[in-house]
Amino acid sequence: MLQFMANGLCKGSVYALVATGFGLIYTTSRVFHLAHGAVYTLAGYALFCSITFLHLPLFISAGLALLVAAVAGALIEVIVYRPLDRKQASSAVVMISSLGVYILLVNLMTMFLGNETRILHSGAEPTVTFANVILTRVQLAQIAVSALFVTAYWFFLRKNSLGRLCRAVADDSVLASVLGANVEATRLVVFVVGSSLAGVGAVLVALDVGVEPNKGFPIVLGAAVACIIGGLHRFIAPALGGILLGLVQGLVVWRTSDKWESLVTFAVLICFLLFRPQGLLGMRQRAEER
Repeated sequence: MLQFMANGLCKGSVYALVATGFGLIYTTSRVFHLAHGAVYTLAGYALFCSITFLHLPLFISAGLALLVAAVAGALIEVIVYRPLDRKQASSAVVMISSLGVYILLVNLMTMFLGNETRILHSGAEPTVTFANVILTRVQLAQIAVSALFVTAYWFFLRKNSLGRLCRAVADDSVLASVLGANVEATRLVVFVVGSSLAGVGAVLVALDVGVEPNKGFPIVLGAAVACIIGGLHRFIAPALGGILLGLVQGLVVWRTSDKWESLVTFAVLICFLLFRPQGLLGMRQRAEER
């Protein structure tokens, strides 16, 4: 059981990164950003192309992948979401547009890079043993890097004036605008930061199992579930939700098989929506706040 729990913790660490970025974007902009999955996939392919075709060192390739993710998130905000926001489009229209962006980007990646799984390196990955638990170096990096970036994200929100501005816009964008805040610029920063977190998760997964174009959507759905489990209106809560979701999936694989992961994941989601819709760390809102 400990081995499966450890594997679940590694997977949950990736969920925590992607869900934190997704939650930041949703909480601040109220955009259900399904294109987050395409940004995640794009970052993985950027890493693959940098290492395979450009022969760049790993750290430079990883930095380039994060830059690609940040730029992609910013372009989606400027080209797609900002015009819709100015036209006061409904949330349903915005979500369908986001899904369209996801489909467009994934199909473009499939067209140019193929549909097969691309592995960044061959051969066995060195492992580290803790008691009866065996983890690869990449899995250990997933846990450590996730903890590092989530901690840095917390400091960004709490100790940085820009982070406090993001929280203010999330609380009431109209009031923040009246008080002089540049809401559009703040949203752009949010998309850059949130997309960069997705890029970090993509790099860690690509180093472990490679990249393929259709992995982004399951990841973004898992991130959305993690946000609901943790609490959508708490910036740091999605990280907790991601860790818990990964542990639950690890237990499911231990007791049954990975074919049941999706069923149990969405069963957990339904239970939270029915019995605790505000999430573990969330608070109930008054009707006028919804």
